[in-house]
Amino acid sequence: MIEFDRVSIALGDFLLDEVSLSIQKGDYYFIMGPSGAGKTIILEAISGLLVPDSGRILQEGKDVRGIPPEKRRIGLVYQDYSLFPHMTVEKNIAFGMKMRHLPALEVGQQVNKLMKQFEITHLACRAPLTLSGGEQQRVAIARALAIDPELLLLDEPLSALDPITRDRFIEELRSIHRDQGLTIVHVTHDRRDATSLGTRMAMIIDGRLAQEDRVDTIFASPCSERVARFLGFENILKGTVMSCEDGLCTVDIGKNRVAVMARAKPGSHIALCIRADDITVLKHDGNKTSARNIFDGTIIQKTISGSLALLFIDIGVNITAVVTTKSVAELAFDAGTPVCVSFKATAVHVLPPQVFETRNPDTRPGFSIT
Repeated sequence: MIEFDRVSIALGDFLLDEVSLSIQKGDYYFIMGPSGAGKTIILEAISGLLVPDSGRILQEGKDVRGIPPEKRRIGLVYQDYSLFPHMTVEKNIAFGMKMRHLPALEVGQQVNKLMKQFEITHLACRAPLTLSGGEQQRVAIARALAIDPELLLLDEPLSALDPITRDRFIEELRSIHRDQGLTIVHVTHDRRDATSLGTRMAMIIDGRLAQEDRVDTIFASPCSERVARFLGFENILKGTVMSCEDGLCTVDIGKNRVAVMARAKPGSHIALCIRADDITVLKHDGNKTSARNIFDGTIIQKTISGSLALLFIDIGVNITAVVTTKSVAELAFDAGTPVCVSFKATAVHVLPPQVFETRNPDTRPGFSIT
């Protein structure tokens, strides 16, 4: 449906650099990446608000460079909603249709239908600034859908919502995508949004496409250290392959050796990515585990956050594990406590040598690069 063919856009000191990606009809497509990566620029280029300096943007196989935004049948919702403050809710929703010179009766019917769908009929005569964040969000989505778009673009639509409103709005977006078969492109830096809603996604870092694939594929198999870190692999350990047979490798990470499922040549350097919640921590009292990788360690630090706790543990390298606060209390996990740490070989994602970053390592507890 939408294809970027080596699209570059320069804005001040920022460069969107030869990005190529493909959004298929019916996708719930996520664009993810750190702040300032160029995510919103991609949305604005799709909508026609920005024109590429080079490359092509194709819609249904046709170059859309000469098509103005109002003729692209694309709805765009910004993070701050961008509602017209001098217009009522009803007039905001009707705006796009009136700009397209649709008959008044059709406009009125569509506005009433959308206000009913999003449960905002009682707000019809209200000004946007008198609404809550969740109410403004629903008005903005209704306005974007009023023009019967082929494509809906969302710029971090959930970031300003409280948890209850956010969960409700996720269900509304899921219903819109499922029931209307609408293609949606959603910009976010929140991993939960993508795993809750997405079918496919692109990772954008420093203005470049880092990875594009199905959401589950990218979260399970990030292509680089920076992508892995962004997607929540708290532990990235560099090591040397000592042996490899039948898809099971032994990797030296300093004082310990780790078993991983991979195919690599002995002597090659790889990075091991392990999520904190894939690591089991037990008291050092002879408990048994079926995991291949079992190490003695000492808790360096713990951080409590609600019902969960992060444990920073020295096993020769520093790793991070997540446990429940109930376990912390019952097992007396405190700084200096000796523990047994384990994780399965299948829980380790391996990055090949070609994708190693050479930047300075992150020295925070739990992020050890040897």
